[in-house]
Amino acid sequence: MATQTGARPGRESAVFRRWQRYRLNLPIRLIVSRSGNTRITNGRVSDISQGGVLVFAGIELNAGDETFVEFTEPYSGEPIRARGIVRHRRGYNYGLEFLSQTPAEQEQADKFRALVRLAAGSATQ
Repeated sequence: MATQTGARPGRESAVFRRWQRYRLNLPIRLIVSRSGNTRITNGRVSDISQGGVLVFAGIELNAGDETFVEFTEPYSGEPIRARGIVRHRRGYNYGLEFLSQTPAEQEQADKFRALVRLAAGSATQ
């Protein structure tokens, strides 16, 4: 499990994160719509926080691109889909911040976070 604060090597100041991060390795689908075209690709979540997820996916995305991250709970036919925006990129790893413009989107993002935290074994936080 990651920590909320930590010192960088060679630096005096501590790095502060807004939210606790939970490490995991979980399959997801990434849905991207551009110019009327929708592309769905498989990916993996490698960490999650209250604010977003770190996703690995073999797709070209740029900062500012809006996406949906979809997770289907085992033994469930109904996927949970959360909307996000790409905030940073390193190779094919993308930091996505959750976006919730409506109460329904907020509910979906909350469900997504809860299910993924459960999968990470950290349901209490």
